[in-house]
Amino acid sequence: MYKVLLIEDHEAAREQLAEFIQKEGFEVLQAESGRVGLDLFLSERPHIVLTDMKMPDIDGIEVIRRIKQLSPDTDIILLTAFGETDIAITALREGALDYLKKPIDLNCLTTAIGRAKERFVMRQEQTLQPVILLVDDEELPRKRLARVLEKEDWKVITASDGEGAIRLFNITKIDIVLTDINMPRMNGLQALHQMRGINSDFEAIVFTGYGDEESAIQAMRDGAINFLKKPVDLDQLIVVIEKALEHLQLDRKLRYRNRELEIARQIITQITAEQGGIINIHESVVRQMMSYAKTLLDAIPMSILVMKKDLAIVYINKSFSHIIGNSSERLDEALLEQIRRLGIKEISLQQLTEMVNRLYETPGRIETIRSGEFSYLVLTLITIKVDASESYVLMAIRGERPDARERS
Repeated sequence: MYKVLLIEDHEAAREQLAEFIQKEGFEVLQAESGRVGLDLFLSERPHIVLTDMKMPDIDGIEVIRRIKQLSPDTDIILLTAFGETDIAITALREGALDYLKKPIDLNCLTTAIGRAKERFVMRQEQTLQPVILLVDDEELPRKRLARVLEKEDWKVITASDGEGAIRLFNITKIDIVLTDINMPRMNGLQALHQMRGINSDFEAIVFTGYGDEESAIQAMRDGAINFLKKPVDLDQLIVVIEKALEHLQLDRKLRYRNRELEIARQIITQITAEQGGIINIHESVVRQMMSYAKTLLDAIPMSILVMKKDLAIVYINKSFSHIIGNSSERLDEALLEQIRRLGIKEISLQQLTEMVNRLYETPGRIETIRSGEFSYLVLTLITIKVDASESYVLMAIRGERPDARERS
């Protein structure tokens, strides 16, 4: 089980958050102060850390700094008060993965810890075991279906009616709900409606008996992804569940990527607000400011490279270097092929060269190439000023999916 360290000095808030995170499928370690949190981190080595910003001994920014020194790959989420966006951006620059404003929106919390878990799983090259909630008031069919599903390496928990299903849903992170429609005390439609009110991060498939077509259609309107008639064809059931899991993972990945884009936009907005799009570096602090500028680029959760007009590479940020390494000296066909593997298919070296030239001819212009529903490439001109101004092209790459590299 994945461990989450929750550092929060307010006991009631900490207990409430811990309960929710446990329901999401994590083991939760609680700390009432930054210092206790750091001690727990050293002894327990959690996979994810959530830390409050304002605490009596060590604040959240210092917690982030110390944990990142000890374990650079650990993902940290900062909890801030409303209106502390500047502090949140500072946290992102220090290496935090995300931030959440109080009072905590639980859907945003689900997205944040989901992103962190996804990143850890990808680093460890692990696969997640989906959790299926099977709800049927007939015991023999329920047990038979559970045995079949468990052979697919899916974790299955069962309930005999809607009320029991709600109780299990409240304490367990569920990926797929398989439910009969007609059941005593609470039918499948009523149970699904209550589940959606608790957490909508799951897919539902309903079973219908003869003459239940109208109920099945209503279930689809309420968000069910499919329905199957009883007696259930087992091969068809496996295919339907696999499609539902694929749909759920795509939906989660889209939410995670959209959040990453929002964070990147906030960082870039602050950079341009501070310097008007120009990084002004005086001779006495050239090294410090260049390091600062690189830290800003590394904090952006997108693949970014900075290059000269002749396509010679000046800098590659961490998100991109994790994929291609640090060996590339210029944007050539070899590097372009690696970019294509990220999902940016509709692109050529000649096309990129023409775009770069247009940027130098028209400063302030933004060039964009869309390559898929979610993938695109954006180029813009930035100016770095030391003794004299020098312009470079900043290229941001959004691949189709974060695991495109492993699939290729």
